[in-house]
Amino acid sequence: MKRLPTLVFLGLGATALLLAALPAAAGTPGTQKWAFTVGKKLLAAVDSSPALGPDGTVYVGSFDGKLYAVKPDGTLKWAFNTGHGGYGVDSSPALGPDGTVYVGSSDGKLYAVKPDSTLKWAFNTGGLVGSSPALGPDGTVYVGSYDGKLYAVKPDGTLKWAFNTGYWVGSSPALGPDGTVYVGSFDGMLYAVKPDGTLKWAFTTLALVGSSPALGPDGTVYVGSFDGKLYAVKPDGTLKWAFNTGDLVGSSPALGPDGTVYVGSYNGKLYAVKPDGTLKWAFTTGHGRYAVDSSPALGPDGTVYVGSLDDKLYAVKPDGTLKWAFTTGHAVHSSPALGPDGTVYVGSKDGKLYAVYSDSPGLARSSWPMFRQNLRHTGR
Repeated sequence: MKRLPTLVFLGLGATALLLAALPAAAGTPGTQKWAFTVGKKLLAAVDSSPALGPDGTVYVGSFDGKLYAVKPDGTLKWAFNTGHGGYGVDSSPALGPDGTVYVGSSDGKLYAVKPDSTLKWAFNTGGLVGSSPALGPDGTVYVGSYDGKLYAVKPDGTLKWAFNTGYWVGSSPALGPDGTVYVGSFDGMLYAVKPDGTLKWAFTTLALVGSSPALGPDGTVYVGSFDGKLYAVKPDGTLKWAFNTGDLVGSSPALGPDGTVYVGSYNGKLYAVKPDGTLKWAFTTGHGRYAVDSSPALGPDGTVYVGSLDDKLYAVKPDGTLKWAFTTGHAVHSSPALGPDGTVYVGSKDGKLYAVYSDSPGLARSSWPMFRQNLRHTGR
């Protein structure tokens, strides 16, 4: 999710081959490769989570109202202005197969931006768009809005359908293989919406659902809630299990190859939960309210990467002990992206996008190893 009030598995093929061809990281794990400065602390905070293009370009939003494209060497490629600062671009961008970048803004619009940074189209919702878009195989773009609706937008930027929830939609949708769209709402519900925009089922939690769903290979839907629980929901919308963290869960889950579910909590802990819903381990970051709002990213070596509001990006070993911690200049709400060469990309409220060395060779091979499922953030 993102917090109030603003709230990959890479497929095989040309994209994976291009990414794999990028130069390998060569620095000491946990040290800075580069930092791209967006602006002054808080005024240009980077809470958006980075997406990575096949040529190594990193795309990320900022509170200064801009979508940035940053070259692999950490220099500016281009910046697209949505025209709205403050909490401007809290949404995380998604990349289409033709290079189009889709992102929401607090001006209430979903933007489609061409690879050369010019506007393709802008779709108006009725509220702030902190939700991150999901991309269907037919080019449909799905996104939530603070007007209480989940939107399906055609590839030409016109409305396909809109589904009404009971309150703000800050959660980012996930797409199942059958076209079902899963999304949380601040009305406390997890919704499953059919491809035609009608309700399939709704699962009730006891509080706001801003966490974004992750989908397991068996169809189980994993999502956090502000009632302090991580839920596993069966494909038919009934409860499989609920794990109690003891504090709000705004983090979005990531799934390991062995079925372990990783998620953060506002009590400052990163949890590893077994497939049966019992605790595997809990790793404690620095204390403070809303501590782990970031969503984990998993390496194939079992390392878990996650941000914390104690200003750090953490690398946690498979046994739940600390591998290393990298300190930024402010809180880390952004969810890390793990490149194929081991570089970890993450934003900070200090107004910077960081590239940090690691020794993890890309993402874990699982159904949902990071926020938005993959480096392009397609959400499916």
